[in-house]
Amino acid sequence: MSVIKWRESYNTGIEQFDMEHHKIVELIDAMFAAIRDKSSKKVVETVCNDVLSYAAYHFANEEQAMKAVNYPELDEHTAEHTRLKSEAEKIHNTITNNFPEGTVELYRFLREWLVDHIQECDKKYTPYLNKWGES
Repeated sequence: MSVIKWRESYNTGIEQFDMEHHKIVELIDAMFAAIRDKSSKKVVETVCNDVLSYAAYHFANEEQAMKAVNYPELDEHTAEHTRLKSEAEKIHNTITNNFPEGTVELYRFLREWLVDHIQECDKKYTPYLNKWGES
């Protein structure tokens, strides 16, 4: 059962990134399940690493596409990605060093990041990428 209910309003209209966002939802749901089930530190760290690695992959893809179309807010968007990665890494370090402390905080952060970042930042690039045929 999915904890995050995907809404059509989360779609950016860019197929590749919408598919990547769906994958991130799956990984965040796996993170929730690991926390809910009180899984071992190793399991939680593995799922956490999966989420962070995939998010980094996704951010790189977005940044590459935005750069290719000379997206005017590229620097701001990239800075937001950097901030999000930094915050997630801080929480991840808390989990690594003080497990289980930080697990619920990371899940909440990831969930809020997903929705807020898509709604507030990612949707801004859609017209630029569509204009250049990136959808």
